[in-house]
Amino acid sequence: MHPRLIASRRRRAASRARWLRRAGALALATTAAAPVAATAAPRHDSTPGHINEAGPGAVYGGVTSQDFGLMIEVNRSGRRITRAAAGIGLTCTSGMGGGVPDGWVKIPIARSGRFDESFTNTSENDDGTTVEMEGSFAGRFARSRSGASGTWTLKATMRDAAGAVTDTCDSGEVRWRVKQ
Repeated sequence: MHPRLIASRRRRAASRARWLRRAGALALATTAAAPVAATAAPRHDSTPGHINEAGPGAVYGGVTSQDFGLMIEVNRSGRRITRAAAGIGLTCTSGMGGGVPDGWVKIPIARSGRFDESFTNTSENDDGTTVEMEGSFAGRFARSRSGASGTWTLKATMRDAAGAVTDTCDSGEVRWRVKQ
């Protein structure tokens, strides 16, 4: 194998390793920054797990405008989203970025079919650095309840111990559409 090809592969592998370490740190920060809330309240959950409610009334699936998969599970009465999960692509000012899992649980649905939730949370690390997470999840079910569409956002701002912004990772407004 040609030496330049070997060097090129090594550089790509090193770049992927740096990206994976950064994505892992961001995923850890996202998980650590998930707000603590009462179990009955709607909440953002970066890794939604099992929900102890009655079985699903409906499960919807689709893709986001970033071509990540999306799943929304609604309770039997159709008045609450029990779980929504998607992959969200983030672009960072440092040039890094990538996809992270994101999710929401226990979101009330209005009679009109609309829903809208958001969160902001700041967590402090042991070394004095902070991560501020913010996001939103909003949409509307069709009158027939055969599908839904809306937007999803996620943003992380990392600050050093002095409070200066070291990196910002933002999804922008991600549009999505699901059907049953």
